[in-house]
Amino acid sequence: MKRLAELQQHFQRCLLAPPADGPQLWVRDSGRAAPERQLAVYIHAYAARLKEVLASDYPAVLIAIGEDAFELLSQAYIETHPSHYFSLRDFGARLASFIADEPAYCELPWLVELARFEWALGQSFDAADTPIARIEDMAAIKPEHWPAQRFELHPSVQRLDFSWNTPGMWSELTAEQPSPVTATETQPTPWLVWREQLTTRFRSLPVDEQVALNCACAGGSFGEICERLTAVIDADTVPLRAASLIKGWLGHGLISAIRSSRNAWVANY
Repeated sequence: MKRLAELQQHFQRCLLAPPADGPQLWVRDSGRAAPERQLAVYIHAYAARLKEVLASDYPAVLIAIGEDAFELLSQAYIETHPSHYFSLRDFGARLASFIADEPAYCELPWLVELARFEWALGQSFDAADTPIARIEDMAAIKPEHWPAQRFELHPSVQRLDFSWNTPGMWSELTAEQPSPVTATETQPTPWLVWREQLTTRFRSLPVDEQVALNCACAGGSFGEICERLTAVIDADTVPLRAASLIKGWLGHGLISAIRSSRNAWVANY
């Protein structure tokens, strides 16, 4: 058993850091191929599979920079962040930060946002399938209890800010017939990504909804949301606007539960 464990560890080290050319005496010569050739097959397959995962997670990045550049990006990422887990689900999680830290991509500042956006889409789609609160739950809350209510957002909900036309680029690049697209720098714009039933959705946010949603994401109560809204809209319209936003979030499945210190309304399957 000890010999087997040693062989497995040696094999793993060879995959993660391929050895220089030379005899690999620990690999049995089966007669079908030289030991070096046998090992090379596995080394290539390991890297090829990881590159397939990255290409699947980041199709727009691949199309945007081309296959050759994506091959180089993938290889550099694999060497810096080799896979250490049985599942490849989160293997590409650090690609956006890797791009941001690589001088080779400093002339493509929009590429970081495109990678962040693609990863967010995948994470939203894979998020846990938790219960969804209903508009009827909102109606059941007594008016005097509303200020203390807090909103548990669905695990798929993500908030991002983009300084480029990132979602538009993604849509064009991943269309059935991809269209040429130009990266355009814009004013920082808030975006929402979430999963509605089995469809991943995204949209930009008006200023007041951004303020309200940021507060809700931070655990703010309805009263605190209203207080934040007074900074961006007329105070007389705050309660109605806040209630309208909450109703919209419920309708699109963004809220898993409405809770206070005394009670909770949670959807049932």
